[in-house]
Amino acid sequence: MNLPIRFPNDADVIAADAARFRALTAEEQVRMLGSCFQDYLSLRMVSGRAEQIDRFAEEEERLEWKAILEFAARHHE
Repeated sequence: MNLPIRFPNDADVIAADAARFRALTAEEQVRMLGSCFQDYLSLRMVSGRAEQIDRFAEEEERLEWKAILEFAARHHE
């Protein structure tokens, strides 16, 4: 099916998000990161599934480290 809707490329979305974050002042960046942590803690407290959220967060962190190490390995001289 050919839809007349153009969905953005994931890489373009990530690049745009990163550019917006880099454009913030250091104080705004810290505030934004703090807000992300607060969102996580709030979700964890009210969801009733704290262990599941913790496991999800740990898996996300593991995947992030894996991606970083793979990137470094590809670009290592």
